[in-house]
Amino acid sequence: MINNHACTLQSECVELYNCINGICTHKNFFPPTLSELIGMLIIAIFTGFASLAGIGGGGVVVSLMTMFFNYSQKEALLGVFLPIFGAALGNFLNLVQQLDPQTKTPVVKIRSAIVACPGMIIGSMVGLILNKILPAFFLISILQYFLYFSCQKFYKTAVKEWNNENQRKLEQNSLDIPILNKLSEEKQQLLQGSSFRDNFDTIIAICIIVVTVLLGLFLRGSANVQSIIGVSYCGFFYWIITLGLVITLYYYFDKMFDRFQKEELKPLKKECLRDSIKAGLFNGFGLGGGMILIPMYMGMGYTTIQSTGTSSFNVLLSSFQVAAQVIILGYMGTIQAFTLFTLTVIGCYFSSSYIFNYLKRRDRLSIIMWGLVGFVIFAMLNLAIQFFQKWSHNGYQIFELFAFQSIC
Repeated sequence: MINNHACTLQSECVELYNCINGICTHKNFFPPTLSELIGMLIIAIFTGFASLAGIGGGGVVVSLMTMFFNYSQKEALLGVFLPIFGAALGNFLNLVQQLDPQTKTPVVKIRSAIVACPGMIIGSMVGLILNKILPAFFLISILQYFLYFSCQKFYKTAVKEWNNENQRKLEQNSLDIPILNKLSEEKQQLLQGSSFRDNFDTIIAICIIVVTVLLGLFLRGSANVQSIIGVSYCGFFYWIITLGLVITLYYYFDKMFDRFQKEELKPLKKECLRDSIKAGLFNGFGLGGGMILIPMYMGMGYTTIQSTGTSSFNVLLSSFQVAAQVIILGYMGTIQAFTLFTLTVIGCYFSSSYIFNYLKRRDRLSIIMWGLVGFVIFAMLNLAIQFFQKWSHNGYQIFELFAFQSIC
């Protein structure tokens, strides 16, 4: 992980950092310390909650990375995309097998999620650039504001869902919960086998988006990876390719919306583009776009669990391309990136699977939201404490709080 603090002695670096070539650089994960092992476990459990709720949980993961891995806020904000991507993949492998307990239809609405992806990628490209160049104080202030904003939304949703669950229990008068009844064989076959062509179309669409983004990134290159066509990093053609990628993604959004969305949702096209770009911008800051996408999907008529499940698929695709940029641009070493990704995939798959199935049996899926409320409050407090601790270690230098960095 890149760290800009110069050093001449090991004592000038904080814990878990080594003075290498005159720069304080974070140690690799292996061999792990006790603090790092505990951090990975907590990140896996939290991301299990967060992914089920349809968010990346970046704000909380940043807080955990600073607390257990001793990363600076700046480093954590850049490196957070690897565990977010890993968690999103682990959770998707779980949710893609699940059905909504209310409607008996798939939790993840992949076609709607794909429509929002081009706009999210555009927003995250901009957000990642701003993340790199904005001063630490601005980034932390933005992060705290949106954590507070998210906490309010999660609390309101949790109260609403909790009351609905209580009402269902009263109406059922202690009888077996109907939502747990298994689908008939006929209906299962209908749901699983009715749309091979649709599934094929969505797979092709995903592949087109992923290949386009990766091709654009390798064509323009970065400070650490040379362009495959010899384009100078941050030169004229570098930005031309970036602009071309944005235009191409907008074209994809336009065509995919018309192809995949139902006729009655066509009037929401501009709103969907705006919200998906905004969600991507927040994702570029390491916040995740769930706070924007979930209300958008609920406005399309999906249930809460379908909205969160669909949003989690967006987190998977958008965090993949941001994570790829983080590695290609050299913001995180390959070994660290692979370790964070792999451990989070495994941990989140098992944690999200256990949490979802247990809460579904109890008809208490609202607990996911209650858990997030608690985690967000913790993150807000911990981020503030960690911020002042890091600042004090550097002698309360005011210029560090407001120092801009160059993307190039």
